[in-house]
Amino acid sequence: MEFDCEGLRRLLGKYKFRDLTVEELKNVNMFFPHFRYSMDTYVFKDSSQKDLLNFTGTLPVMYQGNTYNIPIRLWILDSHPFAPPICFLKPTANMGISVGKHVDAQGRIYLPYLQNWSHPKSVIVGLIKEMIDKFQEELPLYSLSSSDEARQVDLLAYIAKITEGVSDINSKNWANHENKTIKKITVVGGGELGVACTLAISAKGIADRLVLLDLSEGTKGGMMDLDIFNLPNVEISKVTKWGGQEEVMSHNSQVQLSNRAMELLRVKGQRSWSVGLSVADLVDSLVNDKKKVHSVSILAKGYYDINSEVFLSLPCILGTSGVSEVIKSTVKEDRVTEKLQSSASSLHGLQQQLKL
Repeated sequence: MEFDCEGLRRLLGKYKFRDLTVEELKNVNMFFPHFRYSMDTYVFKDSSQKDLLNFTGTLPVMYQGNTYNIPIRLWILDSHPFAPPICFLKPTANMGISVGKHVDAQGRIYLPYLQNWSHPKSVIVGLIKEMIDKFQEELPLYSLSSSDEARQVDLLAYIAKITEGVSDINSKNWANHENKTIKKITVVGGGELGVACTLAISAKGIADRLVLLDLSEGTKGGMMDLDIFNLPNVEISKVTKWGGQEEVMSHNSQVQLSNRAMELLRVKGQRSWSVGLSVADLVDSLVNDKKKVHSVSILAKGYYDINSEVFLSLPCILGTSGVSEVIKSTVKEDRVTEKLQSSASSLHGLQQQLKL
């Protein structure tokens, strides 16, 4: 596609060094003609906004004998070429970000070329070539499994709404506020699992008010992670003890997420998300009386000819009143009964050995 210099000049009407920028982008187009250009709003860390030129495309990266097309997005500041571009990965829904030396959890790219940017020595083509070289050493993206892909789509869509200050959850709750009972849910416990449960419940729109109560001592693995999650309708409280008294520190949310939050979502919190989403599904059935079948721990005495007081995970129907029915297995009854009785017997034996 032919490079439209005049169209680009019109887009760059407010740029300080428009002609220099256009000439450089003409050179970029010679090497990477598939890049697409547009003007969009960029939100800086201080929440200020500016309409900036940006371009997207893919870079061919050879890694361990295979070629990968890595999607990127470069934002050109209005002080270009005297200021370096802001560079991001642009992963699709089936891609996860590999946080490393040159990429953070939000997909922002950091390179020596950017740190040492100096006009006229530094140019975008040189930056892209170094980007390819570094990605060949450490591939910045990986493929998600189908289940992870679906989870990532839901979570990242919700996070995008939060980051942009938009929430369908808020608008729906506000519209129906006068016609329904206020639903309040408290998650007790901090760390990655507490955060995962809180975000998963919040993403489902189950609660009008959600409280994350951290009872851990100190901040290790708990409060440092909790403080960064500022979510609609969520209150985060920290309970510590000083001289026998409780001090509760409340943190009312605003609309933003930090690098650490995204790191938990995309990298460190993968295992926590499986549990968090399962917890959210259980809460949804309980709060909204869904009458769905879940495998939950229940007193097994009286089921499957079990006579001892032990708890086993059995398929149950959950609603607002809790467990309303235990589902009988469709597998051959004798075999299921035998295995469950064996498990109950082992647990009962262990309980008898405990001195409480």
